[in-house]
Amino acid sequence: MVSPLKDGLRASYAGRSVSHGRAVGRALLVVGRKRQFFHAEIAKQSVDAEIERFRAAVTYASLQLEALIAKPPTPNAADIFDAHLLILESSSLLDAVAEVIRTDLVTAEWALKTVTDKLVSSQRASADVHLRQKAVDIEDVAERVSNALAGERSALPPLPPNTVIVATELLPSTMMEFSGTPPVAIITERGGWTSHTFILARESNIPAVSGIKRVNRRFDDGDLVIVDGDNGFVTFASEEEFERSIKDRASRGTASTAGAEADDSAVPAFRLYVNIDSSTKITKGLERGALGIGLLRSEYLFPGIKGWPDEERQFREYAAAAEAADGREVRIRTFDFDLDQVSFGGREPEKNPALGMRAIRLGLAREQRFRTQLRAILRANTKGNISIILPMVAGVQDIKQVRSLIDDEFSRLDGIQFPKIGAMIELPSAVLVIDQILKNVDFLAIGTNDLVQYTLGVDRDDEMVADWYQSLHPAILRSISRVIDAAKAVGKPTSLCGEMGGSAFYVPLLVGLGAEEFSVKLSSLSTIRRILRSLDREKAAEIARVVMELDTTQAVEDALVAAYRTFWPELQLTRT
Repeated sequence: MVSPLKDGLRASYAGRSVSHGRAVGRALLVVGRKRQFFHAEIAKQSVDAEIERFRAAVTYASLQLEALIAKPPTPNAADIFDAHLLILESSSLLDAVAEVIRTDLVTAEWALKTVTDKLVSSQRASADVHLRQKAVDIEDVAERVSNALAGERSALPPLPPNTVIVATELLPSTMMEFSGTPPVAIITERGGWTSHTFILARESNIPAVSGIKRVNRRFDDGDLVIVDGDNGFVTFASEEEFERSIKDRASRGTASTAGAEADDSAVPAFRLYVNIDSSTKITKGLERGALGIGLLRSEYLFPGIKGWPDEERQFREYAAAAEAADGREVRIRTFDFDLDQVSFGGREPEKNPALGMRAIRLGLAREQRFRTQLRAILRANTKGNISIILPMVAGVQDIKQVRSLIDDEFSRLDGIQFPKIGAMIELPSAVLVIDQILKNVDFLAIGTNDLVQYTLGVDRDDEMVADWYQSLHPAILRSISRVIDAAKAVGKPTSLCGEMGGSAFYVPLLVGLGAEEFSVKLSSLSTIRRILRSLDREKAAEIARVVMELDTTQAVEDALVAAYRTFWPELQLTRT
């Protein structure tokens, strides 16, 4: 057997495990920021249409730059954007991209990348410092055109079989576009355990490793790689290993299909829901025993669309979800994205999107667009089984503003039922005024991922501060306990719907804190049901009382590990 080599060596890179499992496949580089793409070929008869699409995107980008030059955001910005316009309108750039499309039979996105990569490389190699600095301007112009192209194309083409995606950062919307032909594994430079992309990867049982520095320089399209999502390693593979993995995967698939039987019996004293990102997965969740849909992520239903989805498209999706649930509750979370994800150029990016115009703030700031979503949800609630969850609620004012919009839209519609309204508890401010929030909603959903991020001030996708992202921090445990107790006092349900609620290690502690309702990813349903069936609630409560007196994350974790070994050794409750 020939050892797989890279630059003469069998290379292996250590990263961070963000989705368990192991897979072997061919690398495919995915690039781009707002709209991601990869090397994809087109038919010869499509060349003229592709070149025209590129030229239309250039025209759109030019109009954006002209508007910025006319009303520059800063005094010096006009000169910068004027230089960008000169680059964009350069005949050498335009002709070169068109020629690559014509000769290589590739998409406009890939042709633009090919041409600008060469230009940037040339500029950076120059001895002239001014020419080296111009490379950044070329990259900026290329990004603007790519963003414009994003509004002009349909969904990404299907992935080839046995693909391992390689990307600096993989967007959740890109993951969703690959749902029909999913990759066998993912390798990225950025992204943590609680990022939406890797939550989706784990729901789809796709192994993933992040934290590989300069990832796009370490791998080329077509490289054979082994992704070890259990230990966080990526290694180059041989053809023999690749062929063997394909056979093994086929054997495992046949065995699992033959032996998989859903255990849909109820869990006494607990309510178990499922989180999904598509109405097509509802039936599968219910078949596996979920009482309903605890979180339908509405933003993932519309990947690859420039701007906001129209009302009819939303209505069809929400109505399909309500129908598939067959009378059981479907909680639809209103759009939980930031401004950059619905704005394609023409504005400066936010300095800190996590703390900027996003989620409920973005909805209220774009009232007409938000009304469109609310109206589509209301129209779909003919069976009365749809509820609405509001993300990133900071306090009562947010809820009252949204309720006013819902009331107004409801008054204009006939033949529908008024939905239940819930709030996502993700901000420390919401925890502090939880008694006031409960007077204005029907239920709560604790989003533990963002609650940890905002309470501890840690970017959950930043590898450099990953050690400070601590779900067991005493402040987080006290916050969760406070919310659950407040909701129980007024007889309203609280659902745990973040990563903590779907992890076997945290569930006994959450039960001890009083949690009775969980909404978890599809792949975690059977595990969490098994854990809940095996727990003694009194023992769990005693464990919770002990750890609530501890003052460090490490002390809490050590106490939990010791308690689990004593009371439930058979459950194999270990940290992931």
